[in-house]
Amino acid sequence: MRKTILIAAMAIAAAGCCFSAFAQDMPDPKKTPGDVLGTVQSEEMANCISGKTGRTVEEGNPITLQMICTPGYTQCVRKVSTAIKNRVYSSYRLTGNHTGFCESPQGCEVDHLVSLELGGSNDIKNLWPEPYEGEQFNAHVKDRLENFLHAEVCAGRISLTKAQKEIATDWKGSFMRRIGQPDDEVASLQTRTPLP
Repeated sequence: MRKTILIAAMAIAAAGCCFSAFAQDMPDPKKTPGDVLGTVQSEEMANCISGKTGRTVEEGNPITLQMICTPGYTQCVRKVSTAIKNRVYSSYRLTGNHTGFCESPQGCEVDHLVSLELGGSNDIKNLWPEPYEGEQFNAHVKDRLENFLHAEVCAGRISLTKAQKEIATDWKGSFMRRIGQPDDEVASLQTRTPLP
């Protein structure tokens, strides 16, 4: 009887451990499964991408690899309102940045699971509060993976679809396979100012 209670207590503790890890270094897949931007969403976005690529782009055109690989592309598509950010925090039971698992000097960023530089969307299905510090795998570490995958995709060494799937399903595993163990100095990087 005592052994059964001990095993049950250990199982509950392990489940609590893993549940609390959700949304710290990995988002809850039910809330944040990832999402990609399929088409140019507005005339403003089209004009911006046209200016960056030097080609005429119109609202409704499909997002292409050429667009994604053009320097400055993410400036054209990044658009997450404060209201959406607040919904993201609320969906993870946080009252905002610097609360709950975001309670640190740098707090969290509302991060794109599939990064914009890999064709990710601004939809709430692609957003979660990711800490800048306090986790071995944090926003600074994920940024390294995003940059690495973007370079590999644009060089033709990894397909865009594969990179999107990797980062959406297990970005930590992708980091370990492709880059290795996060450096302590990168994992605790303090230089980046979090976005509001």
